[in-house]
Amino acid sequence: MLSGLALLLLVCLHMRVQGKLRSQSLGCDEYLGSGRVVDKCGVCGGDNSTCRLVSGVFKHSLSKIGYHKIVEIPEGATKINVTEMVKSRNYLALRSRSGRSIINGNWAIDRPGKYEGAGTMFTYRRPNEISSTAGESFLAEGPTNEILDVYVSKKISLNPKKVTVVGLLVFFFFVCLFCFC
Repeated sequence: MLSGLALLLLVCLHMRVQGKLRSQSLGCDEYLGSGRVVDKCGVCGGDNSTCRLVSGVFKHSLSKIGYHKIVEIPEGATKINVTEMVKSRNYLALRSRSGRSIINGNWAIDRPGKYEGAGTMFTYRRPNEISSTAGESFLAEGPTNEILDVYVSKKISLNPKKVTVVGLLVFFFFVCLFCFC
């Protein structure tokens, strides 16, 4: 049985003997030089036909202080992007269906960074609160292994009766059993 290093040296020697010394990358199928890549649906060598793009602009009027559910991200979602259209005094929040807070839960505000949840890694961005007009966002490659709920948390304001309109741009891919895309 050859070790990984011995096998790599043998492959390099074979390629040099054949006079084809060129760099080849490992495909997603773990074959050197196969050229296979993972498609947007997460399928190695796939043709993007086994999933559907879900996208939309979600606008909600928030009048009460607290967490407001905006959209559900299904199990198996990939290439997740949830972005606040303009900066606001509110915060995006992400929670698993089991109730576990992933980002900005339980009235705590998390720092921008990476957060693990639902089998994937989320990157939470909150641009500079003074100089930027961009809103918050979180991104993840997926796939998710459970349903997630996206919330906006409305904080205490100087005018508690004021209605806040929040706009979110949301898109992700999800695997569908019967795609008629």
